[in-house]
Amino acid sequence: MNINYHVVVRSNVKAELARKDVQGQAAAERIGMSATMLSSRLHGRSDWRLGELVKLAEILDIPFSRLIDGIDAEVAAAS
Repeated sequence: MNINYHVVVRSNVKAELARKDVQGQAAAERIGMSATMLSSRLHGRSDWRLGELVKLAEILDIPFSRLIDGIDAEVAAAS
């Protein structure tokens, strides 16, 4: 079973940052991480932590579910 949930989350995060016109450096600072750490997550070199996604949703003033939207479809497709 190959679930690409991390790809879905990365895509959602990038899309929401763009929609809200929030630059990486500003987002990183508000989440409490370095720009390098944010870049690592956005490029798939490391996985997002749940708390970081929750904070990001709060910062962007969006429902947390938007950041994980599509994961269920990935799980269904993999089974």
